[in-house]
Amino acid sequence: MKKISKFLIYIFVFMAFFIIFLPKESVYNLLEKELEKNQIVVSNETKEDKAFSFTVSNADIFYQGINGAKIDELTFKTYLLYTNISLKNINILDSLSSFAPTPIDEIVFEHSIFSFNKVKISAKGTFGELNADLNLFAREIKIELNASSKMKNSYSKILKNMRFENERYFYEYKF
Repeated sequence: MKKISKFLIYIFVFMAFFIIFLPKESVYNLLEKELEKNQIVVSNETKEDKAFSFTVSNADIFYQGINGAKIDELTFKTYLLYTNISLKNINILDSLSSFAPTPIDEIVFEHSIFSFNKVKISAKGTFGELNADLNLFAREIKIELNASSKMKNSYSKILKNMRFENERYFYEYKF
């Protein structure tokens, strides 16, 4: 029994040290390089590495050289079995606000190793509340939107592409 408990303690300590010393900034820099391949550039950001999280503050997002959005805070948290990415206070520039309502208060991406093929997405903002499920293997996303009155009035063209049912809007897309 002592050997089993020692083994479990060693595994737990190894996992804790692995998470704490995980090179989170290197992973972020790799993500930035991948985004640059699609002409998306993140600049003017402030990075902060903590034990279980990595935070990027005041990031400007450029697409094809055009400043498109500003994100106040992006937080990446991982606990080996569970990962959470949170984006807070996203402001899309006025020139692009006809495509999406601004500001977006928060977008949260959640992934668990127990359902490794799915990513849960939730968002809140002036558009209302959004919940989505992204299936990585089936390559499909299912979106459920509880639209606000501003969204219904100002962005009715977007809502026309969605199915309306029980006071909510639904959209499915395969990619």
